[in-house]
Amino acid sequence: MQLSILIPVYNVAAYLPDLLQDLLPKLPLNTEVIFYDDASPDNSIAIIEEFLLSYPCVQIRILRGNENIGLTRAREQLLRASNANYIWFVDSDDKVDSAVLAEILLSLSQNQPDVLVFDYDVFYDGSNQLKHHETLSFYPKNTLVQTSGKKIYRTAILDGRHYFWNKIFRRELIIDIVSYDIPAYEDIAYTPVLLSKCQSFYYLARVVVHYRIRKDSIAQKLGLQQVYGLKAYIQQALYADKVVGDKKSQAYLLYKACIYYYRLISKINKVEMSQVDRKKYIELLTKFYTEKPISEWKIILLLCKVRMYGKAVKLMYKSFNSKAFYTRDK
Repeated sequence: MQLSILIPVYNVAAYLPDLLQDLLPKLPLNTEVIFYDDASPDNSIAIIEEFLLSYPCVQIRILRGNENIGLTRAREQLLRASNANYIWFVDSDDKVDSAVLAEILLSLSQNQPDVLVFDYDVFYDGSNQLKHHETLSFYPKNTLVQTSGKKIYRTAILDGRHYFWNKIFRRELIIDIVSYDIPAYEDIAYTPVLLSKCQSFYYLARVVVHYRIRKDSIAQKLGLQQVYGLKAYIQQALYADKVVGDKKSQAYLLYKACIYYYRLISKINKVEMSQVDRKKYIELLTKFYTEKPISEWKIILLLCKVRMYGKAVKLMYKSFNSKAFYTRDK
């Protein structure tokens, strides 16, 4: 099997038909789709099974969980179930340009990259309104590039588009690499780690995924899962420093962690919620924030050292309005 498309499923009955209509009619013979039913309370799995009646020849597997384990753990289960040469995590509420599937498989077969990356666009749920188109910073385009994992890692970090779903990995390189213990925002926590294990990439300069912005998605709702986004940035900054040895990536990730912290604190204080929840969110957010390896003023100095002066100034402005700037290192 050349490619496994891995799709976690939870409460997405309203969106699955779009994805299935994209994927199934043009699914190549050497490609399989594996769904993981994360104890979905709606009829998502029934929708998949109904579609399969119209496409009996496609290679589909449905894994069923007894309890809800969350997106991160569901992806881990899917990865372990796959035996293909390459794996591609797809979100069940997005859309895919199936016309590019044959080109993807040809690129994988002819070039054998450790990772294939591609462009995407973003649209608002409930309309065809395009929010923006994202072009990656990987170069050259449509060419196999042999390089170091450190360079691929830095490109992905500074590019900022470190998502699972716009990358296709060689499976043998990424199995058992990460622990999948962060319940949300695993894209920033884990994708760069996987990229650091790659020694080659192929940038297919085509829009493949149409990313749907939903008001009720993890990324849009305020909750404990958003708080874990801060932990993901700090964890990745530690990896950049201790494992990859890349100070520029470390500086950028710590900067992102600081800005994320300030924005989330502001959001928590503005939205309507119980005082109990507000206190719980702020306490956990503050706990994660104190786990960053260096204080804010040292992050500012590090940003200057790697010539990210604009970000240093922005963080300094934020810091002067908080006690964190004057907090000494542990």
